[in-house]
Amino acid sequence: MKAQVALVDVSEVKKDLTIEIDAAEVKAEFEKTYEAYARQARVPGFRQGKIPRHMVKQRFAKDVKEEVLSRLLPHALGHALEDHKLNVVGEPQITDLTFAEDSPLSFKVSVEVIPNFELQEYKSLKATKRVRQVTDEDIEKIIERWRENSAEFVTVEDRPAQTGDFVSVNLTGKYVVAESAPPEEDLKANDVQIELGAEGVQPEFNEHLLNVKDGDVREFRVAYPEDFTSQGLAGKTLDFTATVVAVRQKELPELNDEFAQQFGQEFETLEQLRERVREDLTKSAEREADVRLRDELVEKVLDSYEFQVPDVLVEQQAQSRMQNFAYQLAQSGLPKEVAQTINWEERFGEARLMAVRDVRAALVIGRIGSAEKVHVTSDEIDREIAQMAYGMKQLPQQLKARLTKEDGLPSIENRLRYGKAVDVIINHAEITVEEVSAAQLAAEAQAKQAAAAPATENQPAEQA
Repeated sequence: MKAQVALVDVSEVKKDLTIEIDAAEVKAEFEKTYEAYARQARVPGFRQGKIPRHMVKQRFAKDVKEEVLSRLLPHALGHALEDHKLNVVGEPQITDLTFAEDSPLSFKVSVEVIPNFELQEYKSLKATKRVRQVTDEDIEKIIERWRENSAEFVTVEDRPAQTGDFVSVNLTGKYVVAESAPPEEDLKANDVQIELGAEGVQPEFNEHLLNVKDGDVREFRVAYPEDFTSQGLAGKTLDFTATVVAVRQKELPELNDEFAQQFGQEFETLEQLRERVREDLTKSAEREADVRLRDELVEKVLDSYEFQVPDVLVEQQAQSRMQNFAYQLAQSGLPKEVAQTINWEERFGEARLMAVRDVRAALVIGRIGSAEKVHVTSDEIDREIAQMAYGMKQLPQQLKARLTKEDGLPSIENRLRYGKAVDVIINHAEITVEEVSAAQLAAEAQAKQAAAAPATENQPAEQA
């Protein structure tokens, strides 16, 4: 096929092409298509294959033109992209189409492409694996939490309520509103348990429920602050009537061998339970350190690259991040009224900035995987699906069938290939191990987040 192609480099990732197919090529394709219609078409009054050419043109001109275009345009575009070695992502945008039987076929097309970049050094990198220290205090916090969960609430009958007690009340709250404002339905809740003096309890509850006994009734007004955690109460004022149902105190079990034995037959002593907690916390600290190490090495690799990334891939990744965020919100049980206060436009802007980095990392790590001939087997994919199914409480074969139907297997394969490529980087890195405190890690993470500079859309790597 004779076609003239003019390429304009709009940017690293955007190309404009002007393509023109010679009029003779267009005419020949029309003639071939007319001949095919003349052989196959059925027209009343004519035997099949004996339809005059002028009749074919008269009856099928529109169909022929569409068929010719459907063959010539993709063919010319495919050759143009292949000749110029353009790795296109997303759908080409075609404009300025000019097409007639006796004229050249010409059109313009805008495409986004995977940028060309030279693979930089990714071996012999230096990194520090920072492992969170596991302290005796960490262990005791876990044990104490389990002890709290095992506590019993015992009714207090020989004295009034005091700080630290748990007072159960039936509550009725009447909203205090201006005369011109519409009334609000009373707030009612039964058997509400309030820990006197606990953090987060409104001062009015602590004040008016102190020294109460079963059956007492207290009336008091509460003015909730504007930033109160419950959106339905924030900034509101209510007159409460609280009827005391019971006063209870928490009794914690003694920390002894008997306490440890309730967690399994393998624990005969409290010290054995503490050792298991230490082992679990140590393994968790190692996993966290491995994640930080992988992130650090990927960042070191990306420091060598400044290329732009296609907007279409950034948008897809940003949408994926937002879908994951929405799913996590749904799973967390966040109240609907709180979710409605989220600035979703701002969230998407943040997701898009992160998506630029995600896409750049995927392209670079993908190239490293190709250079290292990283391969993912079907058995590895099946094992990953089995782990996913376990977490989702599904059968592996059911999950695999759904993923296959939804074309989700390539995503799993790409994720596994990415991980194996990062493994290559780690295996060739010079790694030192350092123990750090949890407070130090938290402070560093906070400082890193605060230091993150705002970036504009699709900036080079050092700005994004």
